[in-house]
Amino acid sequence: MSFVRRVPFSVALGVACLALPAAAQQPVRPRPDARAQVPGAQRPGDRTALERQVQQTLWRLTRQRVGLSDAQMRQLAPVNQRFEIQRRRILRQERETRLALRSAVLDSGKTDQARISQHLDLLMQLERQRIDLVDREQKELGQFMAPLQRAKVRRRVEQLRRRDRIEARGLDSTALPLRTKRR
Repeated sequence: MSFVRRVPFSVALGVACLALPAAAQQPVRPRPDARAQVPGAQRPGDRTALERQVQQTLWRLTRQRVGLSDAQMRQLAPVNQRFEIQRRRILRQERETRLALRSAVLDSGKTDQARISQHLDLLMQLERQRIDLVDREQKELGQFMAPLQRAKVRRRVEQLRRRDRIEARGLDSTALPLRTKRR
């Protein structure tokens, strides 16, 4: 499985957009010893080169598949970065709350109904925050993207996030199509 498929699209897209000016100024050139390198082995500079290569690939694919201009991609970078930071914070809080809820439910000593209720309330609050975040993000993207472009970006991000969840469970996602055929 390629590295590009394992990187969450929204994270990689944000990183790609942030590195656009640097990537445009410094094209990636293969090292003379690149073929002799042992697969899986990494040297200190390899990670930076690999990240830059992934960033450039995601930049190109996003531009092609969504139909974004260079100006739109430059506008997308800070928006994506800002919302991704908030999204990660909410997801981390949801995970922590779910674990705490599970612990409270499984506590064999004493079931604390008030604690369980607090965790459930917090989960609902975090879900509302996540929905509000998506709404704000879509409004901001609407300032420089056409609705069709926003829909394509959203679809692509959802597909890649679904793949990431499947891979996180240890299942093989290479057999899953990125595009679904409509009947």
